[in-house]
Amino acid sequence: MRKETRVPFEIKVDVKSALPVYEQIKRAIKLVILSKRLKEGDQLMSIRELALKLQINPNTIIKVYYQLEMEGFVISRPGTGYFVKLDSTKLQKEKRKLFEQATDEYISKVTDMGYSLEDILQGINIRKKEES
Repeated sequence: MRKETRVPFEIKVDVKSALPVYEQIKRAIKLVILSKRLKEGDQLMSIRELALKLQINPNTIIKVYYQLEMEGFVISRPGTGYFVKLDSTKLQKEKRKLFEQATDEYISKVTDMGYSLEDILQGINIRKKEES
């Protein structure tokens, strides 16, 4: 069995976002799991630790961890904490879902600024060439 370790990662909460704080935190944790920066058996920060770090109510973290557990991303071990639980089928579906959400949010933001889909594609192609 893998040695359980705590892996630090950054979560940024935008209080001005239309997305609720708990959803921002849940997405950030899922992203860290999906990007494989957290591995099977890695321990998440305690509820109290994460609440203090983000300066939010611990009940928000309880809600996040509960939802992540219900969705199959973490498992709770009473008295020990929360640990990453991986299911490759679920991970692929969730990865696709997060990709679609991020894409939709991006498109929505830039079209609200007056850009067309053609402008967006052109901008992506320019960025892609700059990276090459």
